Amino acid sequence: MLADHQEYEVVVTAVAPAGAAVHTDGHDGFIDQAKHPSWWSDTPHPVVGDRMRAVVLDSSRTPARFSALPGDIRIARSLRHTEPLSRLCPPPDGGRTVKWAAVEAELGIALPADYKRLVQRYGGGVFAGVLWLLEPGCPNPMYDMLAQTAEREEILAELWEAGEDKPSELHEGNTRLVPWGYAEGGGHYLYWLVRPGVEPEEWTVILNEGRGPLWETYPMSCSQFLLEVVAATTTSFYFTDLDDIVAPGDRTRFEPNARLLSG
Repeated sequence: MLADHQEYEVVVTAVAPAGAAVHTDGHDGFIDQAKHPSWWSDTPHPVVGDRMRAVVLDSSRTPARFSALPGDIRIARSLRHTEPLSRLCPPPDGGRTVKWAAVEAELGIALPADYKRLVQRYGGGVFAGVLWLLEPGCPNPMYDMLAQTAEREEILAELWEAGEDKPSELHEGNTRLVPWGYAEGGGHYLYWLVRPGVEPEEWTVILNEGRGPLWETYPMSCSQFLLEVVAATTTSFYFTDLDDIVAPGDRTRFEPNARLLSG
């Protein structure tokens, strides 16, 4: 069964002036000509037998409508887990408006689309009673993503210089960590593992325990990690027993910074 926002490897089975018929996993689909990169660039037009990554725009149509545009794929990745997270854990009214170009210029990297959508929808704050979503521009530097990026880089560099083991994922040159989450009480930090040449939507989530040298790595987006924590499906050692410390109603509740940090 095809699902909206999901990516598939598709094969072109026929080409017409309106677009290209495709097939994947036993299902037929169609890519309108304007949803293929050749409409917008010098990319070659599709031909029968071409294989490409494409995302489902509308699975209710017959055949299902796909897009092979990189921009649509990025948007779909941002929706894939933020939408079910919003249904399970409703965001507050308002959210945040952020000047992302300035934030990304300060960091020197582009940020994942799903993180931007989370901040725009929720703002910074706490999921499931313990997991803070860091945001750029928070008045409290403890929960400000930019301030914590600089602070954590300094702290980790000192720890590694003192002899603490660096995770193997960081042995590759020019790989860095950028924090996006913080676990209240345990002091665990959640980072993106930023590798050269890897798109932001493909970054890995990596967790460093707050009171020790252990690390956990998860090949998923921050929104998927949050969704699994809220839905109680996470395999993270540090979040599997939340029901022992979090009130039942808090598991699917979000508390925004504006409320928690006021006064």
